[in-house]
Amino acid sequence: MSRLRVAVVGATGYVGAALVDALARSGRWEVVPVVRADHERHRAAGRYDVLINTACPSKRFWAEHHPDADRQETVDKTRLLRERWDWDRFVQISSISARTQLDTVYGRHRAEAEQMCCTPDSLVVRLGPMYGGDYRKGVLADMAADRPVFASGRSRQSFAPVEWCADWIAAHLADTGLREVGARTTVTLAEVRDAVGSRSEFAKDHVDDQFPITATGPDWPEAAAVIDWLAGRRVSGARAN
Repeated sequence: MSRLRVAVVGATGYVGAALVDALARSGRWEVVPVVRADHERHRAAGRYDVLINTACPSKRFWAEHHPDADRQETVDKTRLLRERWDWDRFVQISSISARTQLDTVYGRHRAEAEQMCCTPDSLVVRLGPMYGGDYRKGVLADMAADRPVFASGRSRQSFAPVEWCADWIAAHLADTGLREVGARTTVTLAEVRDAVGSRSEFAKDHVDDQFPITATGPDWPEAAAVIDWLAGRRVSGARAN
């Protein structure tokens, strides 16, 4: 029996790279990684059993200053994937910000892109805060470098390993509807900062809560596990310097 074909658009991105690895490990799929340079070649290469869009940019600050470009990269490109590619099932990788940050360009555009995917043949996965893999930007990187964090220390977030999130997606490609995925517990940004001894200050009083409100499972990760990961990152950074 031939393996099902799954194309991962945005295959070298933070989530895309982890998802390509997770799908390859499962052994169930013929995985087609899609990047900007070979987009058209793969689009014309026939029908895919599953088309996964992981290519929406995750640059919140950039989006506020470049709203038209962010809309093109998020909303317009999602529409083109759905209209111009040949697929049986569509999976949109989104962000919990599509629910919690509708007062921002970033959140509104992700919510708009999700609306196109509310069909019986589609799954929308809203991911919460992540760590691990090729992590480079975000509140954890700021804490590791003792830079200001632009959110309140009271913010509760559901940090989960990106590899675990990718494994979850790979195991649920047959699902439909909308799921929010992250740790089953939360930890505040202040608790993380203090536990690792970071000197970061919280430069905004905006409470940026980021955690799933759809059902979680008892085997989902604990958010506080991020503390050991970040502590190790700070140690490694100190050695490198």
